[in-house]
Amino acid sequence: MRKIVLVLTAFLAATGLVLTFYAAAGFDPAWRKWASITHIWAGVFFLVMFTLYAWDHISANRHWLRIPALVTFTGAAQTGSAVVIMLTGIVLLLYGNVAWDVLRNFHHWLTYALVASIVLHYLSRKR
Repeated sequence: MRKIVLVLTAFLAATGLVLTFYAAAGFDPAWRKWASITHIWAGVFFLVMFTLYAWDHISANRHWLRIPALVTFTGAAQTGSAVVIMLTGIVLLLYGNVAWDVLRNFHHWLTYALVASIVLHYLSRKR
């Protein structure tokens, strides 16, 4: 399940960045619509898979949560940023362009925090 969550995270980060940075480039509206739809459906799948994996992973490693270490901090950063990304994604899905720019910016910038915390979590020393 971890590999599925990692692949989904990479896919969502890539499609989200493409949709963000190439929105003003004047791409074909049909292509942009399909990219947006795949991003949304992958986001729904991510919401389910990340929640299940995080619950299982945190439950299995609960005894390490009280030990201050990089692995604990990065795990908490992953969980927090993923939760905010999912919540802002739901609001953006429901309200689209009417949503506040602050939510769109949180959704965008927390993607970097999520990816960085995943990399640091993977590279940090486990006990």
